[in-house]
Amino acid sequence: MKLNGAVNVSAPREEVWQIFMDPTQLCRVVPGCEQAQRVDDTHYEALLAVKIQFMTIRARAHGTLLEAREPDHLVAEMVGEPLAMAGAFRAHLVVDLIPISMTGGTEVRYTIELSMLGRLASLGEAIIRATANRLASQFAANVAQLFSAQAQEPGQR
Repeated sequence: MKLNGAVNVSAPREEVWQIFMDPTQLCRVVPGCEQAQRVDDTHYEALLAVKIQFMTIRARAHGTLLEAREPDHLVAEMVGEPLAMAGAFRAHLVVDLIPISMTGGTEVRYTIELSMLGRLASLGEAIIRATANRLASQFAANVAQLFSAQAQEPGQR
């Protein structure tokens, strides 16, 4: 399943880049991210809790930064397994940060390719697609809100 989207934020791309490079800060805008920590320069671990229609699925995930071209392009992959059901997932994320010259802000373009195996996949593509679309929209709104709030609080950047 592939999802694409974009969101404009009121911050220079260098500041947006810093959020994407810090798993702890990125966790603040990723829906369902309960905890994230850096293992080394290219690896991180996270604990996720995603509400899918009638249940919440908790998963432990391992992420890898595959490509980083500062300050405008990154590719990351996250693989994980739910804690209470059989299955696995893999999410491949591509992010491009494009400066918006008129406002000094940044357009965040993203593509997410999501695949699932086992019981997790058996939940049904319609349910998973609806949930993934909701989470992608929430992620975009959270990113925009993070920088909107920082713009209103001088000295917080």
